[in-house]
Amino acid sequence: MSTAYKVLLSAAHIAIFIYGFRLQKNDHELSNINEIGFSIYCSRGAALCLAFDMALIMLPMCRKLLSYISRILVLLNIGHGTVSEGSNSSTTYYHKYLAYHILAFTTIHVLGHCVNFYRLDQLGRGSAMSYHLGTWAGVTGYWMLLLLGIMFVTAHRRIRKANYEVFWYTHHLAILVAVFFAFHGYGCFVKTNDGQCRGYGSWRYVVLASAIYLVERILRMLESHRTIMLTSATAHPGRAIELNFKQPSLQYRPGQHIYLNIPRLSKYEWHPFTITSSPIEQCISLDIRQDGDWTGQLGQLLGHGRDHPRLEQAELVLDRSIFPLIRIDGPYGGPKEDVLGFDHAVLIGTGNGITTFSGILRHIWFRHQETQSSRLQTLDLYWVSRDANKLDWFKSLFSMEKTVELFKTGLIRIHIYFTSSERTQHKSTRIFRPIPVSRRSTDSVHSLHSIRTESFTPGQYSEDDEENDEGEELLSPREFHGSSSLISLSSDEPPRSQEARRSTHPNAIAKALYHPGGNEDIIGLNNIHFGRPDFAAVFDGMKEALIQQSHGHRPIKVGVFYCGSPGLEKTLAQECRRTTTSSIQFTFLSE
Repeated sequence: MSTAYKVLLSAAHIAIFIYGFRLQKNDHELSNINEIGFSIYCSRGAALCLAFDMALIMLPMCRKLLSYISRILVLLNIGHGTVSEGSNSSTTYYHKYLAYHILAFTTIHVLGHCVNFYRLDQLGRGSAMSYHLGTWAGVTGYWMLLLLGIMFVTAHRRIRKANYEVFWYTHHLAILVAVFFAFHGYGCFVKTNDGQCRGYGSWRYVVLASAIYLVERILRMLESHRTIMLTSATAHPGRAIELNFKQPSLQYRPGQHIYLNIPRLSKYEWHPFTITSSPIEQCISLDIRQDGDWTGQLGQLLGHGRDHPRLEQAELVLDRSIFPLIRIDGPYGGPKEDVLGFDHAVLIGTGNGITTFSGILRHIWFRHQETQSSRLQTLDLYWVSRDANKLDWFKSLFSMEKTVELFKTGLIRIHIYFTSSERTQHKSTRIFRPIPVSRRSTDSVHSLHSIRTESFTPGQYSEDDEENDEGEELLSPREFHGSSSLISLSSDEPPRSQEARRSTHPNAIAKALYHPGGNEDIIGLNNIHFGRPDFAAVFDGMKEALIQQSHGHRPIKVGVFYCGSPGLEKTLAQECRRTTTSSIQFTFLSE
């Protein structure tokens, strides 16, 4: 969510609060109740803001509706890219931001009414407790406080990570909150001097938004009620499960995600996962890492749970009788731009956000095989992760035969950054294995260099990408295709950043990473760095290399596609603006 949208939303809240405040204060027909004073103005202004938030907060969750709106706008060439196609990551940011405003204005509204009731007691117009517990406003207000409190507590990141099911179920209390909100003003606490009810009627907008949400959910349930048989399941190193199924009616683009439901695990839970296959393939693939309870149960169901020994190579699940039936909802998310329209593409993912690019690279392979021409010439893939122990999972994600073929040619470069070496110090020797590449392609593979330690860039960003959240992890950015015109950058060495301040010497870890054998590796010591990447240096070096390779006939277009933490998103957007000149244009795309 961009800073501009945040500023716009916050400004809208301030304007609505001031409007409600002044509307109450300047209404001469409310002079009797306005004897309460400042607190009644604040509670009324906050009430209008809450109505605004309650009406909007469910709409970002109407993914099917947003998907249709986005497609219509694209067809009409209006506001291209301004409305997300149901992307879970972007809609969740809007949803959370509105939730924080609900928390703030609920606090103002409740404290205001506490003072109101106390002042009415002082004015001899009834006891404060009678207003708290004996009026529609008081009773429905306390019920909403209870339900909202439960929702806010169970929505905390630690609870979501520990037990996503609790978060999922309790969040549906929002429907009851909307019902109580609609009846909150039924008792008519604010009356004119002659006893007439003076309400804003804002509850109508909340009811309308709730109805839209319910209708959208019902339509999604009807569309996704059909169960689908799995065609195969494969367990990969790194506690990853690959599910394959056929659904000819599902039309999707690379980088999109679907919501998956497995009735055998839970009839009502839906979890988003990126589609890791290409639309050209017959089967649809999902790569699911066992991060939480639900995914752990899936691994256990297929005979490869967390209590099973770690795998050194992929293992096909042979017993088809244990395959569960699945239901899907989607696809959602996806790109606002086509990567083929750029001369160079940079794919950057943090944590599990890298999952999106697996399907994209597989799709590039198919396009490459078809020898379709395009503007795209080069591509760099960056993965930033706290945990180096996820390398096995990363390798399983990108070691599919078709993806490896691209790496063999040397046409695509991989850059891996681990921002926490403390964990790898104790665990890396157990799980790190390079991805082998056939000796036939060794000429096109980068030679291994000594491992590099990259610098921290304090204050730029945090890898707070919630990479272990089942409900938000494997999500959605942009679409990429490939072409036969791909070439590798002339420089093996990415731009170096400053020397890292690390307590653990990376060469010790490097020895654990590298196991020499008869094959070369596409992920080896030359790909792996420790510390946070200095993207200012990366973009400067990339800019210089691309300008040197260009023939000067037209401006160079570089597409930077990102999926991950919002902190790094801001940094990348700033660097793209800084690096853009008349001869080279960096376009940043994120959801």
